[in-house]
Amino acid sequence: MRFKSSALLTLSLLLPASAPADRGTITEADRKWWAYQPVPGSVPAPQVQSKDERLQKWARNEIDSFILEKLLAAGLEPAAEAPREVLVRRLYLDLLGLPPTAAQSQAFVNDNAPDAWERLVDSLLASPHYGERWARHWLDLVRYADSDGYKADDYRPDAWRYRDYVIASFNNDKPFDRFVLEQLAGDELFPDNPEAIIATGYLRCGIYEYNNPDAAGQWTTILNDITDTTSDVFLGMGLQCARCHDHKFDPSLQRDYFRLQAFFAPLQMPERTIAATPAQKAEWQQKQDAWEAATADIRAQIEAIEQPQRERAAKDVTIKFPPETQAIIAKPAAERTPAERPVFDLAWRQVTNQWNNLDNRIKGTDKEKIVGLRKELGKFDSLKPAPLPVTMAVRDQAADAPPVMIPQREKAGAIEAGFPTILDPSPAVAVPGPQSTGRRSALAKWIASPANPLTARVMINRVWQQHFGRGLSSTTSDFGTLGEKPSHPALLDWLARRFMTEGWQFKKLHRLIVTSATWRQSSFSSAGEHARLTDPENRLLWRWNTRRMDSEQIRDAIFSATGELDLSAGGPGSDATKPRRAVYVKVLRNVRDPLADVFDAPQNFNSTPSRDTTTTPTQSLLLANSRFLMDRAEAMAKSLVAKYDDDRALIEAAWQATAGKRPTTDEMEEALAFLQSQKDAAPPPQAGEFIADSMPQREGKAAVLSPGTAQERLVVTDNGMTLPDGDFSIEAVVLLHSVFSDGRVRTIAAQWNGDREQPGWALGVTGQGSRRKPQMPVLQLIGRNADGRIVEEPVFSDIQLQLDRSYFVAAAVHPDAAGKGTVTFFVKDLSNDDVLLQTAVVPHPIVEPVKPAFPLVIGDAEGRARRQWDGLIDEVRIRRGSVTEQTLSLKSPDLTPDTIACWQFEPATGYRLDSVSKTETIRTTQTSESSVREAAVMDLSHTLLSSSALLYVE
Repeated sequence: MRFKSSALLTLSLLLPASAPADRGTITEADRKWWAYQPVPGSVPAPQVQSKDERLQKWARNEIDSFILEKLLAAGLEPAAEAPREVLVRRLYLDLLGLPPTAAQSQAFVNDNAPDAWERLVDSLLASPHYGERWARHWLDLVRYADSDGYKADDYRPDAWRYRDYVIASFNNDKPFDRFVLEQLAGDELFPDNPEAIIATGYLRCGIYEYNNPDAAGQWTTILNDITDTTSDVFLGMGLQCARCHDHKFDPSLQRDYFRLQAFFAPLQMPERTIAATPAQKAEWQQKQDAWEAATADIRAQIEAIEQPQRERAAKDVTIKFPPETQAIIAKPAAERTPAERPVFDLAWRQVTNQWNNLDNRIKGTDKEKIVGLRKELGKFDSLKPAPLPVTMAVRDQAADAPPVMIPQREKAGAIEAGFPTILDPSPAVAVPGPQSTGRRSALAKWIASPANPLTARVMINRVWQQHFGRGLSSTTSDFGTLGEKPSHPALLDWLARRFMTEGWQFKKLHRLIVTSATWRQSSFSSAGEHARLTDPENRLLWRWNTRRMDSEQIRDAIFSATGELDLSAGGPGSDATKPRRAVYVKVLRNVRDPLADVFDAPQNFNSTPSRDTTTTPTQSLLLANSRFLMDRAEAMAKSLVAKYDDDRALIEAAWQATAGKRPTTDEMEEALAFLQSQKDAAPPPQAGEFIADSMPQREGKAAVLSPGTAQERLVVTDNGMTLPDGDFSIEAVVLLHSVFSDGRVRTIAAQWNGDREQPGWALGVTGQGSRRKPQMPVLQLIGRNADGRIVEEPVFSDIQLQLDRSYFVAAAVHPDAAGKGTVTFFVKDLSNDDVLLQTAVVPHPIVEPVKPAFPLVIGDAEGRARRQWDGLIDEVRIRRGSVTEQTLSLKSPDLTPDTIACWQFEPATGYRLDSVSKTETIRTTQTSESSVREAAVMDLSHTLLSSSALLYVE
């Protein structure tokens, strides 16, 4: 059984041991539980009377009447209203997740109009940043991430469309009932609406392992996860316990669990789904038909080469499955039962995944032939339509559905789709469509019905939690008997009824809450010890709850304070090092952003109804010592010094940027003294230090290379080293955060300056617009061909890399005087031991040894701007001659006599140390010399960026 907190676990141990283990029926007492009662049609707000004139006038709307009634009954009074500069910062962070600028804060503080607050609220609710903030809460609930989880943790390139759908839904004030319908059954109810198709990505947010041979077991796990999450998120009913037996304390029967699961049993989860209107699809198909007609012969020749390899790949994968799964794969599609279809889909996805690496299986003359055919095919690109948008979505496998049975009770027969018995014991009535059972439509309509007593209450409670730090019931995903009863049940019902009758719109609800006197209270109260003893947890809201910002707010506030925040909206997720809003940063389940990790961001494996708020030494250590915050402090200092010559004006701007208010007199004097002491003690300016970080699946450190930073490239100084100019090999371990949108190459290492008339070489990874294939290693060779001309020859590996994943990459060059030179590529995915080393042998026309006249550069090409690496590089080795699969450092990591240089970027030996020559041969990009004042301001900025004034909301 799952409990929501240690307190509830303790409570369960104190409950009578005679509680029924298998209740079988629902009692009248069960039905009287508050959460299952209908939401009243009318809930009058209290008319509170008080002899105190201030209290009599305190209430601004009905919320305050409910709160004040409880306070007075407990002998308590509300706190005074917070100062205006505190309120404006609180409001911005609450509605937008961003702090106000100094100008925005001051504009409100100076606005004395009676409706100044209401106008500010309306302007923030109309901001596109509102949806970015409030989508985050929903994404926590549905366990959204950009990767699969489990060991492989494969990246989901199209998951971001669901994230953007949620943001747009909040910005457009989409009614919550429609929001529910689209996510649970958008494909059934609105099949021609791309937005509704994308919405079903909710059903794809769970964890998944593409290479799991137990396809049948994994499908059961997926269905269980969807059932658990749906009951938690939409109904506030923890049904997990009922998967194995009737709930011991709540009126949830085991058959209720499988009644709910039966709605999802017919699901099919295509790898990619087109998200376009019928008109867009028709236009695309017309162009596609023209392209196919023009290229039919070329494609047939390519298919003739690929097909035998497809069959071999399918056979190699299939034999890894259990016999019963192999039997399902072997069946003709028409003979597979509804229960077998999802198992086949999961298993077959592993086959298609192997097909993505088909080029590695094609060798010899077939390789040369298919390369030529693809070049011919490329000549028809002008006819080919641009790809339609694709998303992660679902559909029903057909109009029939697999039977759902209670495990170990199969003899009792199939369970019909239905709702929790406590609320509706009758079977659900589904209307099948041509390719759909209609079951999810029936579930979605029932959940979104105003007659459902749970849906509005649960959502109101979640919104209240985000505004006040705690729900009216603190167990926001558990309205059962082990959950906490609401502190203000009448208020919860009044809000739920109003929410429904006003169109299920969130913005009206937010406006009502943040314009209340309750929300506008100060966090400091004069109530004293009596209030703290009477209501120590502040459940009655006699003051505002000061609370620490969540990790996304902290990150965005830091970038905002430094002036670096990129407010561009939507699209694929960015790497955590980029200054975009946190909601647009990739959420990789097994590769955690350190800042998000220490400040309690969810793991995204399960639904997260509320986040922990911890206080740990690692938080302070990260803020004090991390490269991230040092870089932010440097950026903030440069900005401040450039704008302000006067230290007092600079300090005031720094305080406004971080704390959202002006410094007090004492704070100003202390800051001035601090700046002066730092100036007096400042050492001479220093060059930028080496930047290193950990790489997933690797021990030790790796070099961090990022365009536009203090460490864009690593240049190798001579120190007597003779780099190769004939047969040579280069090996490295790399992780790439991004590629260029065009065909430009992210450079791993190079001896070249970009001049096509100068010999050289450059190893890198192609961009999205590559004429051959994106995200694959390519070796650019510049040398003489058989005609004696110097030519630039890109040698493509045709082995695709995934972003944010660690790889071993090597290239061995074999120049040949007979004009038959080759490059052998070796690539190994280090995130998955089951993936074999991939190789590719590719010919090139360079007949003379390449004799570069340039130094070796790691992460860029000398003098070649805008081709820098973006990510991590480790274990760079340059070797004479051509390595083979047996002599790769991947298999034999010790230094060999043919190794010219090796950089391992370890602090113990010195990051710049070449392990062969035992000397420091790496020169990092140098930062410009800072003034003594700038260095002092950087220290002040670092202090303010890690201060409680920035981290906490009053």
